[in-house]
Amino acid sequence: MANYVKPQTRQLSSHSERKKLRDEAHNKNIVEVAQSLGMALERVGKDYQWKEHDSLKIDTRKNYFYWNSRGIGGDPIKLTQTMMECSFSEAVLFLTGQQISKFDQNSIPKREFSYFLKENKENIALKEFSKNERQLSEETIDFFIAQGVLAESSYKDHGMEKAEPVIVFKSLAPNGEVKGMALQGITSHPDLYPGRGKMKKTFGDGVYGCVVKVGHPPLNGTMTSEHPLTIIPFEAPFDMMAYYEFFKDQIGDALLVAMNGLKKSAISMVLANALGSSAEDERKIETLDGIEKFTDGLDSVKIILAVDNDEAGRNFIKNFGITKIPVVSHLPELASGEQKADWNELLQRIKKPQKTPFEERLKKAAETHSDFATRLRQIASAENMKHR
Repeated sequence: MANYVKPQTRQLSSHSERKKLRDEAHNKNIVEVAQSLGMALERVGKDYQWKEHDSLKIDTRKNYFYWNSRGIGGDPIKLTQTMMECSFSEAVLFLTGQQISKFDQNSIPKREFSYFLKENKENIALKEFSKNERQLSEETIDFFIAQGVLAESSYKDHGMEKAEPVIVFKSLAPNGEVKGMALQGITSHPDLYPGRGKMKKTFGDGVYGCVVKVGHPPLNGTMTSEHPLTIIPFEAPFDMMAYYEFFKDQIGDALLVAMNGLKKSAISMVLANALGSSAEDERKIETLDGIEKFTDGLDSVKIILAVDNDEAGRNFIKNFGITKIPVVSHLPELASGEQKADWNELLQRIKKPQKTPFEERLKKAAETHSDFATRLRQIASAENMKHR
């Protein structure tokens, strides 16, 4: 990342001059801004993502960035503030002192997402990974497959020698059209994906989440205060599946939505579609803020924020900013000494408890010694000596 040099102080003679500089900074081309900040970008369809943290996406149509894992986003000024850890005024002065072109929305052709994967008829790899790695039951897996949002396909990412099986979570419009997707790799590639090991990619404009109906949620204006529309958002699809497995008998009639990050806009989209809105998508993603600003409230809708229990998730809840609709949170419990928990981690922890160091040594002894009984006595004796 480029080293930040604090701009020299400039005396601005009037409010109009300050506003002119703010507008100039706001309208800088955000892709060029990112590059000037030393961010290595890679193209994903019509948009970009940061190679260092691929949850940071740049929307070229809106001249806007979203850092989904941290629940933040904004214009070129906000990006500069975030990357340089500087104030708003310093970011404005930095941007207006750079030779960066102005963003021209007309120069960016609008291209719709096209679902290009061929789905496998059998879901063998999907089920094996979901059961063994994610500890999900076959009943839960089959429920999501039946909803039409979960599938298995093959995909060849950059750096791979050949296409490999992937799990596909589809984001569907009310008419069934696929508007986006999230891919989960099954095979480990630590060289290609340092830190997490397996591929994770999202496609589409990001405003459609992966939505699943539980029971018979009231839609198109049929909701009431006695039978409200319940929307339960999650950061990731596997967390949504784990939550369903935990609480399927208590959820009742609800819409579950995996946002693929922390996206208030994705929740707005679900609500707008549930209300039967015919507005353009650009307006639908403003539904929550519109209710907050222009109505007396809506008690026929309830939102349960079931995001990760970490700093980003808690900040998302804190800054959600909706008071005209009942909003509550439901977070997974943190393990002792941990700073983060999500619903799928909790499911794995319960179904597949981590072994103690002593149990691990016993397991290793069984794998490496033919005379297991002798080795077991040796380890047990050593353990007893420690406690004398």
